[in-house]
Amino acid sequence: MKKGILILMVFTLVMVLGSITFAQDQPLEITFWHHEAPAHRVAAFQKVIDLFMKENPNINLKQEVVMWGDAWVKTLAAIEANTLPDFQFGLPDFVTTMFKTGSLAPLTDLVKEIDEKYQIFPNQKNMYFYDGDYWGVPIMTMVMLMTYRPSFLEEYVGTTEPPKTWDEVLDYAKKITENSEEEVYGIGIGGAKNLMTDEQAYIFMASTGARFFDENGNITFNSPETIEALKLYNDLIKFAPPGAEAWSWGEIELNIAAGTLAMSPYFPSVQKRFHEEFDSDDYNAAHIPFYKDRTERGTITYPNEVHLYKDTLEKPGHKEAVYDFVRFMMRPDVNAILTSGQEPGGFFPTSVAASQAKEYWDDPIVKRFENAHKIAMEALNDYATLYGFEYGKWVNTGIGDISGADVLADTVNKVVSGQMTPEEAAAYGAELMTKYSAPIAQ
Repeated sequence: MKKGILILMVFTLVMVLGSITFAQDQPLEITFWHHEAPAHRVAAFQKVIDLFMKENPNINLKQEVVMWGDAWVKTLAAIEANTLPDFQFGLPDFVTTMFKTGSLAPLTDLVKEIDEKYQIFPNQKNMYFYDGDYWGVPIMTMVMLMTYRPSFLEEYVGTTEPPKTWDEVLDYAKKITENSEEEVYGIGIGGAKNLMTDEQAYIFMASTGARFFDENGNITFNSPETIEALKLYNDLIKFAPPGAEAWSWGEIELNIAAGTLAMSPYFPSVQKRFHEEFDSDDYNAAHIPFYKDRTERGTITYPNEVHLYKDTLEKPGHKEAVYDFVRFMMRPDVNAILTSGQEPGGFFPTSVAASQAKEYWDDPIVKRFENAHKIAMEALNDYATLYGFEYGKWVNTGIGDISGADVLADTVNKVVSGQMTPEEAAAYGAELMTKYSAPIAQ
């Protein structure tokens, strides 16, 4: 009897130890969300994942695409349901919203490590800095430039030189639209209440020196500078195609490619189409023009970052796996896959090392449109910012809700639709912002 019990105990112990060994041999399952749905972008992410898993066979990475329009709602719901991924890609205003839920874990040690190794552009990392910590690691970034079709400028304006001031932009736009008898429109900007209008309108605000907040987080939207920006926007949209008041990103890109637009303050991201479908060089980008006598330019940049959830810290080994993957993505040769390899002109490096990587500049599309990429790197280094994040730190955590409500786009729409004057709209926008405003105590 005792012998039988002893055999049973030994058998049980062997089974338990075997189960433990088996469990340890299984790769960690790491899931992350990103928001780039086009097939070639998903493929670029998968290429990076496969390379990483080849070097780290103990980690099984899985990407899931969540459309930007669903990101806020789905993530907030996942927080409530305790179904968050291990980490997610996001933007500065998105991260401030998630921060307020208390779901984020700081990434200061990782940011400092990567910064020391690769030199992250200061304005990219600082958009994730608050209260002594970094809450996101900028992996890749976007920037809007003055994109244009050189052949249209030459044919209808008599020059291939892009405009250097906003007065010249207005002059070019008028000449192109009239001289082409509206076969080509001078400018491509939208007026709908959506994120694309937020992005384009901020370029005008940054050009005039307007801001959502001051350095203490107080709302300064209702200002002479904002009114000037709204007036300029309203003057220019008269030389956009009919229906531009309802446009989003797709319409801008289709009209650039179709030859309907001569210029657009937009991401220089249609390069892939010009190269592969048209085999054409007739697409370029220039610095954002100066506004009147101002000596500072302005444009928008969106550092796409990785943020980590507190729930992930409770899973053994998951934080370390995420850290390793972030380190891998920031390696210059790998980062090139997520920037020039994913969408040339759509995504750019966030570090000095990656911006100088041979793998980035050797991309055939980058080589063809090299000037646009050089201009983008200069803008990222010199003057590109984001609404609410111009001060090197968070000053108002309401910016995520303000952005989510498309307050700037709503304000622009009121003007371009004729419902309000620029003066009335600036006051209207400032009033809307007060509903969400949460200045950070200094």
